[in-house]
Amino acid sequence: MALIMATMDTIAGTIKKAPDALAELHRDCFACGVCNHSGLNLHFDVGADGVATAVWQPSAAFRSYSDRVHGGVIATLLDSAIVHALFAGGVAGVTAELTIRYLQSVNVTDSVHVTGWVESNKHGVYLCSAEVHQAGWLAVRACAKFMAMPDAAISGSS
Repeated sequence: MALIMATMDTIAGTIKKAPDALAELHRDCFACGVCNHSGLNLHFDVGADGVATAVWQPSAAFRSYSDRVHGGVIATLLDSAIVHALFAGGVAGVTAELTIRYLQSVNVTDSVHVTGWVESNKHGVYLCSAEVHQAGWLAVRACAKFMAMPDAAISGSS
């Protein structure tokens, strides 16, 4: 186990890249890719505190029932916010675990505010959180574990 944790620390230490370079690697992403016009088209801003934020306007294309956004789309918003918080720290991360608590439905008419941040990094596992607010109310919250991608996956080689 110690060898695995040491390897994870080594991997986590070797994949730090400039945030712009990470965003370029992510350009086709369904959630935020600038080249994916059929996706969610999220644009994140990251504060000095490392918190990633975006405002998204749902549409009927992303609903489950006639008046609400599909829960899987909400999960994607949360995941993407965390990825951008990791990008801000120079880390290309992948989801290891995502636990979501839906507190109320998210309607398709009002804009959605999503935030994500990194709580800590323990042995190469990033503990993160994210929230979705709508109309001033906390609608969904998540906690997650992310792992840093190995350099081979980042560079596109196998």
